[in-house]
Amino acid sequence: MKRWMLLLLVLLLALASMVQAQEEVAVQNETTQTVDITWPPPVTEVWGTGDVLGTAAVPGMAYYYLDYIALNEDLSIPTNAPWLPATIGITKPVVNGSLATLDTTTVPDGIYALRLTVSTLDGQYYHDIVTPIRVDNERFNAIFGTSSAVQLPELPPTQAPTDTTPRVVTSAQYSAINVRRCDLVDNQRCPVIGSLQSGEAGIVQAISSNNTGWFQIKLPSGVVGWVSPTVVSQQGDFSGVGRTQPPAPLAVAVQLPSMSPVGQVSSVVPNGLAIEGGSASCGITFNVQINVANTGNSVTPAGNLTLQDVNIRTGEVTFTGYGSYPSLNPGANFVIVVPALTSVYYNEDHELRVFTNGRELHTRYSLQPGNCAQVSAPQLPAPTQRSFAPGECTIVLNTEGEVYDRPDGEVVTIFGAGTYPALQVVRVGGLSWYEINFADASSWIPSNIVATQGNCGL
Repeated sequence: MKRWMLLLLVLLLALASMVQAQEEVAVQNETTQTVDITWPPPVTEVWGTGDVLGTAAVPGMAYYYLDYIALNEDLSIPTNAPWLPATIGITKPVVNGSLATLDTTTVPDGIYALRLTVSTLDGQYYHDIVTPIRVDNERFNAIFGTSSAVQLPELPPTQAPTDTTPRVVTSAQYSAINVRRCDLVDNQRCPVIGSLQSGEAGIVQAISSNNTGWFQIKLPSGVVGWVSPTVVSQQGDFSGVGRTQPPAPLAVAVQLPSMSPVGQVSSVVPNGLAIEGGSASCGITFNVQINVANTGNSVTPAGNLTLQDVNIRTGEVTFTGYGSYPSLNPGANFVIVVPALTSVYYNEDHELRVFTNGRELHTRYSLQPGNCAQVSAPQLPAPTQRSFAPGECTIVLNTEGEVYDRPDGEVVTIFGAGTYPALQVVRVGGLSWYEINFADASSWIPSNIVATQGNCGL
């Protein structure tokens, strides 16, 4: 099993006082935690790839998933920002075992909350949250890097790509970067709505007219958002890229003098969520009706909410939208209508998720074919394979690395740094795996821990 190297941080007492307790939900039996993350615990530093341990076994469970959110500077959870999926919907219950294997290099280094959500067949949701968790791949690389690493030769300049589509990729020092609602680094007013992974390209649709230099990009998933020019590299022809006005930052609710004590969460809660007309179709805009209510005994200020559409099978966010509500009197309700559009994964189950004031509301639905019926439904990519001639491809391992008995299989040994001739490459589970011959046995190394020399592509 892949190892996850973790280290408990020793923090100042002032920081420890801000650690939020885990939310534990007991179902039917108060002495048994059936929704519980046991590893990693709060105030943990993580890097690399490894297992999240715990229990997800609620009676009548439909599925569970893990998601995460970047914390504010004071380690609080943003009130209106959406949680980002870390896994697909998993239907098999787990008791005191591995909930999922996560790769921390797919998110930017920072401090996060990690959440386990269990959904039941009757539409109930149960959560367990662990916070704070620090992702620190940069420090791991600094500690475990080696000065004797093999230096790759400088390659001659390559011919400019023929594809002139304006696009951006993550800068070399980052494994992933945040994609935001607007052109501002602020988790409350301009929340993260996705991420651009290393190796992916975001198609540039416009440049901010606010003169911030931020790019409006479209991710491979179809999500459109904004990235800072300081964390990306440009490719293609930008001469035809125009300027557009980014969405305005969300307003931060200000407590009125007559309202509840400072620090108390707003009493406006989402208590109704439905698709107008009862169904949604692929490639056709549909309206989502969200009812919010002031459950307190004082007037509340105006506020905002975020709506996500998530495909349950893949865990992919296929739409992110926003709405707002006015100041509400005690007991008052308000219906917000958010137009939504998703053009992928029809004839499959989706989930709408609403976030506001640190609370959320979910509902599931099946996306109808609509305008997408003339094209094939998205499928997971099939494995591909290619064999190498002698000397055609060499694997470069800069540090010790795990070697597997088969692609995405079990670890059989640890290889030292060095170069190894590759026999073939196979694409499995989103990774390229290289086969080498060691002690007359077939051994496999994943592409995410090696460099290559020669013609090693698929």
